[in-house]
Amino acid sequence: MRRPLSSINKISFKQTRSRVAKTLKEGIQVNMSTQGSKKLLRSHVNKKTNLVIMFVDINNSTLMSLALTEKKFALIVQTFAQEISIVVEAYGGYVFKYEGDAVIALFPAENDRIKACKNALNCSRSILEIIGKILNPALKANELSEITVRIGMAYGHALVVLYGKSLEKAHLDILGSSISLASKIASIAKPNQVLVGEHVYNIIKSSVASNSFREVNLDPAKWKYISSSDPESLYRVYEFLVNLQLQ
Repeated sequence: MRRPLSSINKISFKQTRSRVAKTLKEGIQVNMSTQGSKKLLRSHVNKKTNLVIMFVDINNSTLMSLALTEKKFALIVQTFAQEISIVVEAYGGYVFKYEGDAVIALFPAENDRIKACKNALNCSRSILEIIGKILNPALKANELSEITVRIGMAYGHALVVLYGKSLEKAHLDILGSSISLASKIASIAKPNQVLVGEHVYNIIKSSVASNSFREVNLDPAKWKYISSSDPESLYRVYEFLVNLQLQ
């Protein structure tokens, strides 16, 4: 059973602190499965579904991997991925993939786009809070490198495709601009910055405070993605000001 959003900060910090400490000493403490997202996607095979897609990856992970032993680097990535997956689930999302030092999450938006966007944004806020207040102090106490992350998200239609004949056994994937853009958006984020695509912003802007976001100035020589709503403009990206909790 998923915890209500209002209770995550009340009940999870103590549990998270204990679990992180135990993970760094004994290894992964929970089964980090993607079965939930697979079940969700199976119900939409060969159909389009509306999703908010969020990428969370460790900043400068290549330099970290070169500076640390494989075992220490793996422990950091595993602990990070474990905690991200737990927070994602608490906010109604599903882990879609673990890719190296990145976690890709889905937030279903078929029934309520605004709620899905708010869930994803509040999830990103809790991720940064847990990394700053719990994970990094624990890493430092164990003489491991502290981390920063980059978070990017996009909303859109995604086509669910099946690679094979068996619905239960074949590989499932999603195709569409939303997953590609979420990855690109995350790649331009600064350390511990949350960036969202224009669709997320347009969906949610009327229901949140006007100072919850600010537009990012993009270099047209490097950012060449065109807005789907205005073919003569670049696709816009906005910074989510994570100190503000969305209701």
